[in-house]
Amino acid sequence: MKFAQKRVGFPNRLAFMLSPRRLRSTERATGRKGSFESETGVVSVFAYATGKQAYFDLFMASCQRFGIEPILLGWGKPWVGFGHKTTEIRRAIQDLPGDDLVLSVDPFDVVFLTHPAELEERYRPYRGKYVCGSLKLGRGLAAVYNAEFNKSGEAIPHTEFGYDHVNTGTWMANAACARSVIDRLVEQEKMTDKDMDQERLTGMYIRGDAEVALDWRCDLFHNLLFRDFLTRRPNLTDLEFAEGRVFNHTTKTWPCILHASGNARMESIARSLGYPAEVARPASSQKNFTRKAIFHVRQLAARLVGR
Repeated sequence: MKFAQKRVGFPNRLAFMLSPRRLRSTERATGRKGSFESETGVVSVFAYATGKQAYFDLFMASCQRFGIEPILLGWGKPWVGFGHKTTEIRRAIQDLPGDDLVLSVDPFDVVFLTHPAELEERYRPYRGKYVCGSLKLGRGLAAVYNAEFNKSGEAIPHTEFGYDHVNTGTWMANAACARSVIDRLVEQEKMTDKDMDQERLTGMYIRGDAEVALDWRCDLFHNLLFRDFLTRRPNLTDLEFAEGRVFNHTTKTWPCILHASGNARMESIARSLGYPAEVARPASSQKNFTRKAIFHVRQLAARLVGR
C-alpha cells in the first residue's frame, strides 16, 4: 500500500536524538536491564506479560529495531488482574530516581515506532504528569466504553480531534509521579488487584486530577481498535504509513508507539512498517481474543445490573 508523503514532513528535527550510539542500556536500582539513557534523561520500559501471546514477537522485533530491552514483569506467573499489573509496576519502580521516566506498554499488541529518546523529548511538556494513551471511538463503541469504564456519572471531556477516551495499555510518567498516582489508585480510588486501572484513571481524568493527563494529540501513542468485531481488522482511518513511521493526518503528529487494543489484527500494520511475516503471526490469538471478550462481557454485565 502506498501513501502520499504530504502535509507534514518526517520529523528530522529529532534525528540527532535517534542514533543508537546515543542510547545505552544501564543497570538501575531494580537490578534489571531495560532503561535507556539519552543526553537528557533515562527511560525505563516496562512490559507486563505472563507468557507469549498475540503479537509478542512483533513487539520484540520492534524493540530490537530500536535497541530497546524491555523489563518484562509477570513472566511465567498466573494472571491476576489489571490492578495487580499496575501495582507490580509500582513495586518495580520503587527505587528509581524521581526524575527518571517510566514507560508502560502491553507487549502483545504494541509496536515501537522510534527510539526512547524521542519519547523522552515528546514527554517533556507533560513533565510531572501520568500521561495515558487516548482512543477515538464512534458513538456505539463510546457507549460501550462508558458503560464499562466511566462510573463518574459525568460526561467524558471532548477534545479537539475526538481522541477523548483513556486507554491505559500505554502510559508514561516520571517515576515520582507514577508512584504518586498508583499509590492514590490503591489508597483513594480503592483499586484492588482484580479492578481495572483504566476505570479508576478514567474517573480521575474526568474529575481533572492534577497528575493525570491524556495524550489526545497522539504525540506519544496512537491507540486504535478494530473496524468490526468479526474480522478485527484495524481501524486505520486517521493514519498514513511512511518511512517506517505512522503519521496521524488528523492530529498532524507522528506517534512514537502504536497500540492495537481490543485484539485488533496487526498483520497489515506489520507489513506497512516493514516487518517480516514470521514475526507478525499471532500466538494463541483466538484463545486470547475469546478470553478477553468474555472478560469484557462480564464487566459490562456487572455494570448493567448495578454490581
